[in-house]
Amino acid sequence: MSRLALADAFAGYVGTDVLRAVSVAVSESEWVGLLGPNGAGKSTVLKAITGQLRLRAGSRTVGEEDARRWRPHRFARAGVRWVGEPRPIFPTLSVAENLAIGGITRRADHDALARHVYDLMPVLYDKRTVAASQLSGGQQQMLAIGQALMSEPRFLCLDEPSLGLAPAAVAAMTDLIHELVASGVGVLWAEQYPEVVLGHCSSVVVLSAGTVVRAAPVADVTRSDIESAYLGERSYEDAPPPETHGNERDEADSARERTRP
Repeated sequence: MSRLALADAFAGYVGTDVLRAVSVAVSESEWVGLLGPNGAGKSTVLKAITGQLRLRAGSRTVGEEDARRWRPHRFARAGVRWVGEPRPIFPTLSVAENLAIGGITRRADHDALARHVYDLMPVLYDKRTVAASQLSGGQQQMLAIGQALMSEPRFLCLDEPSLGLAPAAVAAMTDLIHELVASGVGVLWAEQYPEVVLGHCSSVVVLSAGTVVRAAPVADVTRSDIESAYLGERSYEDAPPPETHGNERDEADSARERTRP
């Protein structure tokens, strides 16, 4: 089964590593949740795994191919699509026109792919002549995903698609992802709020400060794993006392001698 993967990846911006030895992988027909607090590096992981960032070290593969030097357009042609903020839709164009742009590399299959998208998201069919700017936030997110689906991707990387959406829209989004995974698409969903994906995904990668603190099937991820990422691995009380060295140790011993009865 084909996989999209980073292994021991170091990447970041302006010479600074945000990710340090990060390994993440998603297979076709798998839903992986990428969890962590704001600033943990989730968006950077998605940009690195989809070729929007160069790796300073580590490996990046699509299937069996070494993709370290691929440019973003090659990832798209290989079936790897990213959806994040800002949403890659055109506000003044209609829903149907936005979908056509998403399928520009698959023009011969446009009609069949558009029918597939409309079958998955009937609301887009109902709004197909409406400008994207007139859609609700949830509908715009659906359109962004539909636009990606027009290239018939093998892997879909979603950067906090629930952001700013009402609970009903989030529920519709998770239902859609279940259908996509069942059809063979591999989904990597980056999310700040664990409760959004823990009940749906098959495995979880938990990030904290640009490193992986836990990667496991969702059934094996504990509350402690989540708290260690969101609240810090140890409290101040759990920290060991600082060591004393050289003169500090001698001064501590002398103080004990002076106070000994």
